[in-house]
Amino acid sequence: MPDGIDVYFENVGGEHLNAALANMRPSGRIAACGMIAQYNDTALPPGPPNIVMVIPLRLTVRGFIVSDHFNMMPDFIRDMATWAKAGKMKWRETILDGIEKAPEAFIGLFKGENFGKMLVRLAKE
Repeated sequence: MPDGIDVYFENVGGEHLNAALANMRPSGRIAACGMIAQYNDTALPPGPPNIVMVIPLRLTVRGFIVSDHFNMMPDFIRDMATWAKAGKMKWRETILDGIEKAPEAFIGLFKGENFGKMLVRLAKE
Protein backbone atom coordinates (compact mmCIF):
# COMPACT_ATOMS: atom_id res chain seq x y z
CA MET A 1 0.00 0.00 0.00
CA PRO A 2 2.85 2.48 -0.59
CA ASP A 3 0.64 4.67 -2.76
CA GLY A 4 -2.59 4.12 -0.85
CA ILE A 5 -5.61 1.85 -1.06
CA ASP A 6 -7.55 1.42 -4.29
CA VAL A 7 -10.08 -1.15 -3.04
CA TYR A 8 -10.98 -1.86 0.59
CA PHE A 9 -13.28 -4.64 1.85
CA GLU A 10 -14.94 -3.33 5.02
CA ASN A 11 -16.02 -5.97 7.51
CA VAL A 12 -14.65 -4.58 10.79
CA GLY A 13 -15.53 -0.89 11.08
CA GLY A 14 -14.30 1.36 13.88
CA GLU A 15 -10.59 2.09 13.84
CA HIS A 16 -10.03 -0.18 10.83
CA LEU A 17 -12.40 1.92 8.75
CA ASN A 18 -10.81 5.12 10.06
CA ALA A 19 -7.37 3.85 9.00
CA ALA A 20 -8.64 2.78 5.59
CA LEU A 21 -10.28 6.15 4.93
CA ALA A 22 -7.06 7.93 5.88
CA ASN A 23 -5.17 5.88 3.27
CA MET A 24 -7.61 5.70 0.35
CA ARG A 25 -6.51 6.81 -3.10
CA PRO A 26 -8.62 9.14 -5.22
CA SER A 27 -11.55 7.27 -6.80
CA GLY A 28 -11.00 4.36 -4.43
CA ARG A 29 -13.81 1.95 -3.72
CA ILE A 30 -15.03 0.51 -0.44
CA ALA A 31 -17.20 -2.62 -0.39
CA ALA A 32 -18.96 -2.53 2.98
CA CYS A 33 -20.13 -5.95 4.15
CA GLY A 34 -20.10 -5.50 7.92
CA MET A 35 -18.75 -3.58 10.88
CA ILE A 36 -18.15 -6.29 13.47
CA ALA A 37 -16.32 -3.95 15.85
CA GLN A 38 -19.66 -2.26 16.54
CA TYR A 39 -21.99 -5.27 16.77
CA ASN A 40 -22.00 -5.41 20.58
CA ASP A 41 -21.88 -1.68 21.28
CA THR A 42 -24.56 -0.55 23.71
CA ALA A 43 -24.52 3.03 22.43
CA LEU A 44 -24.19 4.43 18.95
CA PRO A 45 -20.53 5.00 18.18
CA PRO A 46 -19.46 8.33 16.75
CA GLY A 47 -19.09 8.32 13.01
CA PRO A 48 -15.65 8.06 11.50
CA PRO A 49 -14.02 11.44 12.11
CA ASN A 50 -12.56 11.36 8.60
CA ILE A 51 -15.69 10.30 6.72
CA VAL A 52 -15.39 13.64 4.91
CA MET A 53 -12.54 12.03 2.92
CA VAL A 54 -15.23 10.28 0.87
CA ILE A 55 -15.85 13.60 -0.90
CA PRO A 56 -12.43 14.92 -2.04
CA LEU A 57 -11.28 11.39 -2.87
CA ARG A 58 -14.51 10.73 -4.81
CA LEU A 59 -14.86 7.33 -3.13
CA THR A 60 -17.56 4.83 -3.90
CA VAL A 61 -18.89 3.08 -0.79
CA ARG A 62 -21.39 0.32 -1.39
CA GLY A 63 -22.96 -2.07 1.07
CA PHE A 64 -23.83 -5.66 0.22
CA ILE A 65 -24.68 -8.99 1.72
CA VAL A 66 -23.63 -12.42 0.47
CA SER A 67 -27.17 -13.34 -0.59
CA ASP A 68 -26.96 -10.66 -3.30
CA HIS A 69 -24.62 -13.02 -5.14
CA PHE A 70 -25.96 -16.54 -4.51
CA ASN A 71 -26.40 -16.99 -8.25
CA MET A 72 -22.58 -17.07 -8.53
CA MET A 73 -22.14 -19.80 -5.89
CA PRO A 74 -21.68 -22.79 -8.26
CA ASP A 75 -18.95 -20.99 -10.23
CA PHE A 76 -17.28 -19.85 -7.00
CA ILE A 77 -17.21 -23.36 -5.53
CA ARG A 78 -15.83 -24.83 -8.75
CA ASP A 79 -13.13 -22.18 -9.18
CA MET A 80 -12.14 -21.95 -5.51
CA ALA A 81 -11.82 -25.73 -5.18
CA THR A 82 -9.58 -25.83 -8.25
CA TRP A 83 -7.40 -22.96 -7.04
CA ALA A 84 -7.14 -24.35 -3.48
CA LYS A 85 -6.10 -27.80 -4.74
CA ALA A 86 -3.49 -26.16 -7.00
CA GLY A 87 -2.05 -24.20 -4.06
CA LYS A 88 -3.00 -20.85 -5.61
CA MET A 89 -5.02 -19.67 -2.60
CA LYS A 90 -3.24 -18.45 0.52
CA TRP A 91 -4.88 -17.45 3.79
CA ARG A 92 -4.10 -16.90 7.45
CA GLU A 93 -6.19 -17.93 10.42
CA THR A 94 -6.07 -17.41 14.16
CA ILE A 95 -6.33 -20.79 15.90
CA LEU A 96 -6.73 -21.35 19.64
CA ASP A 97 -6.34 -24.90 20.94
CA GLY A 98 -8.89 -26.56 23.22
CA ILE A 99 -12.62 -26.17 23.83
CA GLU A 100 -11.80 -24.23 27.01
CA LYS A 101 -10.49 -21.44 24.72
CA ALA A 102 -13.87 -21.03 22.99
CA PRO A 103 -15.05 -18.10 25.18
CA GLU A 104 -11.69 -16.34 24.71
CA ALA A 105 -11.88 -16.88 20.95
CA PHE A 106 -15.46 -15.60 20.76
CA ILE A 107 -14.72 -12.46 22.75
CA GLY A 108 -11.47 -11.94 20.83
CA LEU A 109 -13.38 -12.10 17.57
CA PHE A 110 -15.40 -9.05 18.52
CA LYS A 111 -12.32 -7.23 19.78
CA GLY A 112 -10.46 -7.77 16.51
CA GLU A 113 -7.83 -10.00 18.13
CA ASN A 114 -7.76 -12.37 15.16
CA PHE A 115 -6.25 -12.36 11.70
CA GLY A 116 -8.53 -14.07 9.20
CA LYS A 117 -10.94 -16.61 10.65
CA MET A 118 -11.00 -17.17 14.39
CA LEU A 119 -11.00 -20.91 15.01
CA VAL A 120 -10.99 -23.19 18.03
CA ARG A 121 -9.23 -26.48 17.37
CA LEU A 122 -10.76 -29.26 19.49
CA ALA A 123 -7.97 -31.80 18.90
CA LYS A 124 -4.55 -31.59 17.30
CA GLU A 125 -4.08 -33.65 14.16
